[in-house]
This record gives sequence, C-alpha cells and structure tokens, in this order.
Amino acid sequence: MSPLRSELRSLWKLAAPLAVLQLAHSAIGAVGTAIVGRYGRVGVVLEPGAGERAVAAVGLGNVLYFAVATLGLGFVLGFDPLLAQAIGAGERGEARRIAWQAGWMSLLVSIPLTGALAAIAFALPAFMEQGTGAEARDYLLAHLPSLWPFLLAAAARAYLQARDIVRPLLVGAVVANVVHAPLAWWLALELGWGAAGAGWAASAGTLAMMAVLLAAFFQLPGEASARSIDPAMLRRAARVGGPLALQLFAEVGAFALATIFVGVLGERALASHHVALTLSSLSFQVALAIGAAASVRVGHAIGREDVPGTRRAGLTAIGAGAVFMAGCALLFVALPAELAGTLTAEPPVIAAAVPLLLVAAAFQIGDGIQAIAAGALRGAGDTRTTMLANLLGHYAIGLPVGLGLCFGLGWGASGLWWGLSAGLCAVGALLSVRFWRLSRRPIARA
Repeated sequence: MSPLRSELRSLWKLAAPLAVLQLAHSAIGAVGTAIVGRYGRVGVVLEPGAGERAVAAVGLGNVLYFAVATLGLGFVLGFDPLLAQAIGAGERGEARRIAWQAGWMSLLVSIPLTGALAAIAFALPAFMEQGTGAEARDYLLAHLPSLWPFLLAAAARAYLQARDIVRPLLVGAVVANVVHAPLAWWLALELGWGAAGAGWAASAGTLAMMAVLLAAFFQLPGEASARSIDPAMLRRAARVGGPLALQLFAEVGAFALATIFVGVLGERALASHHVALTLSSLSFQVALAIGAAASVRVGHAIGREDVPGTRRAGLTAIGAGAVFMAGCALLFVALPAELAGTLTAEPPVIAAAVPLLLVAAAFQIGDGIQAIAAGALRGAGDTRTTMLANLLGHYAIGLPVGLGLCFGLGWGASGLWWGLSAGLCAVGALLSVRFWRLSRRPIARA
C-alpha cells in the first residue's frame, strides 16, 4: 500500500468517529433549533411568530455560549500536541498524567467563564428586542450548567483520540442525542418552555456525553499516574492553549458580532441567520473532526521524528477536507430551501435563509481548509500563527467588509455573510501556506 493511501486510511479511521461526535454535539443545537422552530404550533398554543422569536433567541444564545466556551476549549485543546506527541514517542504513562492536567485545566477555566456567561445573559434584555432578549437570557442560563461538563468531555476526548480509542466517542454521541431530543421536545413544546426548555435539554445532553467519555477514560487498565495538579504542566500547556483560545475566540467572536449586528435588522433576519449558520456549521463539524485527526496524526509523526510523515499527514488531511467541503457546497446550492425547512416551519424565515445558504456554499472550501490546517498546526504546537491569521482574517478583512456591504451598501445580512466568507478564505490560505513551509523541516516537540 502506498504511503498516501495508508495515511488516508489512518486519517479516515480516526476522523470518522470524531466527525460523528462533532456532528452529535452540533446536532444538539440543530435539533433544539428545529424543535423551537415549531414553538406555538405544537403543544401549548401561542401567538403567531412565537417560533420565529424562539429560533432567534436560541440562535443568539448559542452563538454567545460558544463564543465564551471556546476560550476555555482553547486552553484544554492546548494539551492536544502534548498528548499526541507523548503517545507517538511511546510514553503512555506521561500521556495519562497530561490527561489529568487537562481535566484540572477544564475546571480552572470554567469558573471565571461561567461567571462571564451569566453576566452576559442578564445583560441581554437591555440590548435586544424585549421578547428576543429575555428568551435568549433564559436559554443561556439553562445552558450554563453544561459549560464545565463540555470542557471536561473535551479533555477526555483529547486523550482518547490520541490513543486511537474511538468507540466511546461514538457511544457518547448516540447517548447525548438520545437524551437531548425527546427532552427538548417535551420541555420546549409540550410544557411550553420554549427557548429555556431547549437550553435545559442541551445541558442534559452534554452531561450524558461527558459521563460516557469519563467512564471510558477511567476504565482503561494499568495506567496509574500522578493525579494531583501540576502548575508547571498547566503553564506548559497554556503556552500552546493561550494563543489557541484567542484564535477560537477570534473566529467564533466574529460570528457572534455578526449575529449581534444581524439582530439590529430584526427578528426575522436573526432567525434566518441562525438557520443558515446552523446548517453551515454541520458541514464545518466534519472539517473540525478532520482537523482534530490531523492534529493527532501530525503529533504522532513528530513524536516518532518522522519528517515526511508529518508533512504527509497534514497535507493529506487538508486535501481530503477540501474535497468533502466542495460536496457540501454543491448541496447548499442545490437544496437551500429544503435544508432551511428542516429547521423552521416559518416560510418567511426559510425565504430569508436561502440567499445566506448560497453565500455559505461559496465559503465552504475555504472554511474547511482553515479548520483543518489549524488542526495540523496545532499538532505541531504552532498555535500562535493560527491566532494571528484569525485576527487578521476576521477583524481586518471579514467584519469590515461585511459591515460595509451590510449597512453601507444596504445588502443586509447577505452582506455580512459575504464579508465573513472573505475572512474565512483569507485565513485558510494563510494557514495552508504556513503548514506547507513549516513541515519542510523537522519540528521540535511542544
């Protein structure tokens, strides 16, 4: 078997279950959106437009939740190269010790972020339309208990994927959605809790996923290691995770700001923005999974001092991801209204979401490449470049162009999306070039 085919097979073996896990977690938000999109049509009967307002509130709440959560996620993912490189070097005991420190990191960062998210939730009604702001506040507060479990599950997942242990990831994905979907329907529709019900169900699904991954972590035999907190190890990981946290926050923050600006255009624009963003994020989850697999494959190769393998792992992942995202772009072009209709029963929202999905089709390849190249660079321990590229792409290109098109030329939400597209493509190009150049020579362990 050729080295390229062997790498593709290894990449697929790891990326496929990670993609299922990513999609499962994203499905929690997508299913919640689809359910509240029927708010007022099922169960408790409400005034017309209740579903549109609930979708807008869940969309705003989700974007703000993940904008804050990604700060913590970045610090936890800072352990990715340490874990992968330790496994690649055959140091399983050291990898287990690093995993414990990732768990401690998840707790430490979740404390201030929980307070920040609560403050944002209570401030929302003062800045948004009264109904939307209040519902978004209730959704955020209900989703808040899942923040530490979300980060702790990420720590457990980082260790399991570095060990190529994938079955618990699939089980966790299934369990999370089996818990979430019926609970969301019952709380949001049958009891009439709307956005708040969707938030409580999302928390329950995340807790279920965390429980499965932690059970898998503790069931691994014969891996005794130091469990106490190690400040030196935390600082070492923070040197990688700090820039990564800022990179993730820059990317998600750009979409959060875009969501707030779209909210100025009204509830319908905000609801259609969330529908299009939810659908485009589903394809992005697969790109994230390929990026996570690339991080592991690159880290393993660096750990065993395999320079050609390092380069092959990253470039193979980038190429495979580009092909997949091209297929998603074709789907968005062919079936935009049908896709939007899976998330909302409001015809005006579907009609407003269609042009946004056509813009999303335009940036699918660039978006996928930037996520996968960032994963490859993370495996190499280079998170500073991804941070700088995201700051430049989103805040020097994406948002300024988007705001100019939206408000200056009157293109509305589509203008903001075209700006975000330009920023994502710029980031993808910068990160791909960086990995191409970096992987031409040996890379030191992080």
